[in-house]
Amino acid sequence: MVVTEKMSMKCMRRKERPLEERKKTRVFLGDCFTRWRTLKAQVGLPTDASVAKFVLDR
Repeated sequence: MVVTEKMSMKCMRRKERPLEERKKTRVFLGDCFTRWRTLKAQVGLPTDASVAKFVLDR
């Protein structure tokens, strides 16, 4: 099977969709990133999502 430019563009767009969806949920911490990671380690939370929930529920 020969891969055409059209097929490769289609594959690229398919890969871009999840990235675009992820971009919608990103939060930019800026200078607070180190504090975020420290809190994550101190509390023993496994994911950034769990840290966000922890912070919001406090």
